[in-house]
Amino acid sequence: MEGTRHLSLVFVLVTNVLCDVLPFRNTSLPWDQRVDDLVGRLTLEEMAGQMGGGSRTPEIQRLGIQPYVFGTECLRGDVGAGPATGFPEAIGLAAAFSPELLFKVARATGMEVRAKNNNYTSHNSYKYHQGLSCFSPVINIMRDARWGRNEETYGEDPYLSGVYAAAFVSGLQGDNSRYLLTNAGCKHFDAYAGPESVPVSRHMFNAQVSERDWRTTFLPAFRSCVIAGTYSLMCSYNSVNGIPACASKELLTDILRTEWGFQGYVVSDAGAIEDVVYNHKYINNSIDATAACVNAGCNLELPVGKYTPIYNSIVDAVNQGKITKERIVEMTKPLFYTRMRLGEFDPDDMNPYKSLNVSIVQSDDHRSLALEAATKSFVLLKNDNNFLPFKSTMYSNIAIVGPMADNPNRQTGNYSPDVDEKYTVTPRQELSKLSESSTYANGCIGDNNCKEYNQTGIINAVHNTDIVFVCLGLGNDVEKEGKDRADITLPGHQLQLLQDAVQNSPSSAPVVLILLNAGPVDLRWAVGESRVVAILEIFYPSQTTGLALKDVLTMTCPVGIPCVPAGRLPFTWPLYEDQIPPMVNYSMEGRTYRYLNSVPLFPFGYGLSYTSFAYSNLQYAKSIQAGYDVNGVVTVSNTGNYDAEEVIQVYITWQNSTVPTPRIQLANFTRIFGFKQESGTFPFRVTAESMAVWIDSTVGWKVEPGTYGIYVGGQQPNQKTSVGSNVLSGQFTVTGSSVLGKY
Repeated sequence: MEGTRHLSLVFVLVTNVLCDVLPFRNTSLPWDQRVDDLVGRLTLEEMAGQMGGGSRTPEIQRLGIQPYVFGTECLRGDVGAGPATGFPEAIGLAAAFSPELLFKVARATGMEVRAKNNNYTSHNSYKYHQGLSCFSPVINIMRDARWGRNEETYGEDPYLSGVYAAAFVSGLQGDNSRYLLTNAGCKHFDAYAGPESVPVSRHMFNAQVSERDWRTTFLPAFRSCVIAGTYSLMCSYNSVNGIPACASKELLTDILRTEWGFQGYVVSDAGAIEDVVYNHKYINNSIDATAACVNAGCNLELPVGKYTPIYNSIVDAVNQGKITKERIVEMTKPLFYTRMRLGEFDPDDMNPYKSLNVSIVQSDDHRSLALEAATKSFVLLKNDNNFLPFKSTMYSNIAIVGPMADNPNRQTGNYSPDVDEKYTVTPRQELSKLSESSTYANGCIGDNNCKEYNQTGIINAVHNTDIVFVCLGLGNDVEKEGKDRADITLPGHQLQLLQDAVQNSPSSAPVVLILLNAGPVDLRWAVGESRVVAILEIFYPSQTTGLALKDVLTMTCPVGIPCVPAGRLPFTWPLYEDQIPPMVNYSMEGRTYRYLNSVPLFPFGYGLSYTSFAYSNLQYAKSIQAGYDVNGVVTVSNTGNYDAEEVIQVYITWQNSTVPTPRIQLANFTRIFGFKQESGTFPFRVTAESMAVWIDSTVGWKVEPGTYGIYVGGQQPNQKTSVGSNVLSGQFTVTGSSVLGKY
């Protein structure tokens, strides 16, 4: 027995020595040579194991290759792998209109993911969510208010989503010239934006998309990801025009690799390749499904365990001549190239990211960033008579009511890092400090669906108070992955809760409505009710919710964090349900501000401030040659009483295009800071790509000659619901034409 154990130890030692001198471990060689050497040493069965093991690839002991986990969630903090700093949900970060802020959140997230991975691998732990390959960011378009996954997106605009995607990818992957901090994985490719569950399951849904909508709405942000250097994309559950996304050669090869030049790997969503057979019923057996998905361009299967993984049939598919072995080699290489760039096969002392340790998790800097991010994400929707900021010394009794007032888990949204109560603060915990006494009632019995309601508790809480804070919303009980809403009404008795708080509190008591949600809800009653003096949309701010809320309401932010709300809606807030087309209708007509044919409650880009801004001295080139950018400057004056941030929004229109275009399009935005009663001049640029229109599949994108409208201000032009500041407008002329090609 001892002899056998000794021989095993000798074998391992000899294997390790031999592995260390193999070319794929030679750090002086180019990456491609190292990858070629490594993959060239693998058997067909070993390559199949790597391509089919997305959740945890098998080790290859004879080469000293450890298991690898390709599934890590990094949307706004490290998810499902122990403690991590909880940053606001993606839709809230989108509302900040600050790619610089998103970059910082992504970088902090990547650092924590790397630090924890260093710890896990040092203990030979390779469990799901413990790896370095992120399934983030989510850059699908928010096209329907009822979609359960709106919270994970950056809103409804492809330009905004593309700018954010690039910032997130850059932040997550680091800035070392040799090594990746982590690797990004943009998802879900493509035309995936509901339904999840209502009225049909995403696992069998077929999105029927026109070429124009596909090219102008659903694809652009993914191209921005590719340009930014993402190492991975995830193909989606749904079919697109009858072909499951993970089996679509047009999507995964013709567009992604041929047109865009993508060099990385494509991973299936969890179980999406199984869906090809069992739900879409596109193919009726695993061998043909494997051939379809591999030949289409899907490198990696992420199985779910319900069915036998489809890629288990890779060897059989090769043996039957349905996939070439050369194709398997080609599809395996990007997986190992990514692992090499993450530093797996190099000495630890060469990789600066290997020095990160878990002390960085919930560090002072990261918790401060979480507070800054939450503060910058809040959108002020209503503020009658400039009621806010709140002067706490005016009141001795505060009522804080509603199902979102004091629940640490509901204020995080989906795909949140583990809630650490040591660092998590609810609205009730902080707002109660602003008064000598406070009362509280949840009102909703059970969960946020609020099907059962404790009316007496609400009435008792508000009957003798000086001010009422009502905290309503949705949360994972109502909206998340796999869970759509059937309508946009406030769930269950939540509207009644608000009405009871208004009707049973003293008539002199102002009511402030605080909303925690992603998909918009029907707010007509609250907007029209004079007793509801302010409405603040705060999305899902995560761990710093209470702190950020108190700071913004009372103007008591830490030094360096502006307190005045400057978040702007990254989506259109419908006035009522009938403005929304059926969920399964993928035409963009009537959807988002770009194609809206009705008046919304709140427009895209809307958000009030405690101060006021005025725009003047708009200057830009009035005539350009097609293919060139328009550069301009504008003066922005803070005409109010508070130092504050503002979001400059630049829109364009096409006045005589030969093809259908959006009615208006965001072309630039910048979040700026302005001292009260001071002015500044700020540059902007409208790129040729922003001016281009999709002609057809032969020509692709083209900048056409003609007249274009331009609008610069703190909101969309010509909106019924206005923030109060002016919008400057003008025109410029494009001479000649410029074909930009297919992309």
